[in-house]
Amino acid sequence: MSLRMTAILVQAALAVAVLAACSAGPAPLTDWVTESDLPEAHRRASLRLDLASVYLQQGQAPVALDEVKQALRLAPDLPAAWNLRGLVYVQLGDPVRAGASFERALALAPGDADTAHNHGWLLCRPPHDDSRNAQAQALLRQALAQSGYPQAARSWLVLAQCQQQAGQLEQAAASLAEVARRPARDAQTLWQGARLARKLDNERLAVQLGGQLRERFGRSPELAAFEKGAWDE
Repeated sequence: MSLRMTAILVQAALAVAVLAACSAGPAPLTDWVTESDLPEAHRRASLRLDLASVYLQQGQAPVALDEVKQALRLAPDLPAAWNLRGLVYVQLGDPVRAGASFERALALAPGDADTAHNHGWLLCRPPHDDSRNAQAQALLRQALAQSGYPQAARSWLVLAQCQQQAGQLEQAAASLAEVARRPARDAQTLWQGARLARKLDNERLAVQLGGQLRERFGRSPELAAFEKGAWDE
């Protein structure tokens, strides 16, 4: 079981335990809720999701979907399974099922920043229209409102892209500046940020993002593209 999946399941079980303790009044001192306290079905489902994630990263979306289906049979109320289902359908080129999956995940876990980001990112993709764009921006801001969200740089980038598509150029530049203020966790975020800065005619910000790319991801293909000036490739 991945550390992230374990943490999600443990937090859910801990919340249930805390609510039960509050309603029942003072209780004897007990152990913290850990992985072994989780329902067997959830533990088995999380193993399926770990496999699905690996298959998806390898580009084997149909196999990943089969693992997600089995996870949902075991735990149909698991938000992480619906979120991953959405990502699988994105790779399969089915945005309708992807969007429905993200909506289901958010209905089960309204505060999940990753799902809000994923759904916002999906709605920023073509076809573009004002309604989709507004919904996407709202979802991305929902993700960014979560305290300590580790992927904030990525969400600020997608928000800037949405704003640029909507012709909100000043807002896009402001959002892109937020990308530069936060530690990006991957080279792609910095490279795409630099490309967008060039579209916005903000050479200073493009150089700043390129400098971070050089400092943190010195051997990445993204840095090679930046150094080459392959802005439109």
